[in-house]
Amino acid sequence: MLRPADPLPTIPDTLSDFAAESTPDEYLSNGLSRMALRKLRRGGWPVQDSLDLHGNNSDAARKLLQEFLHEAMQRELRCVLVIHGKGLNSKSGEAVLRKLTRHWLTQHPLVLGYCDAPPGEGGSGAVLVLLKTGS
Repeated sequence: MLRPADPLPTIPDTLSDFAAESTPDEYLSNGLSRMALRKLRRGGWPVQDSLDLHGNNSDAARKLLQEFLHEAMQRELRCVLVIHGKGLNSKSGEAVLRKLTRHWLTQHPLVLGYCDAPPGEGGSGAVLVLLKTGS
């Protein structure tokens, strides 16, 4: 007998769009050693998955990011790459998604820290994100 598929869990939208004028290029949550950020910058954790937010409006990008981080938690990923772009094709010339993405990451409970990606992986148009794991 066929059963209807279980509904997908609803991921609460808890991230605010109201960012300060500038967002930091690097972030480290309270209580974490600066060595963790240095290790992230130097590629100490391999990138296990990535998300490209190019071409999305802010609402879609925020939802995609939350879904991506939720899935990363379920898969127990430690390091992910989020590509937000540099704003070069933005109508205003401002890197709107860059600013918002970094702001959202500082609010997310799974995020331990982030830094600019290496030049070959997007540079300042992407962030390496260090995530909490269950272990």
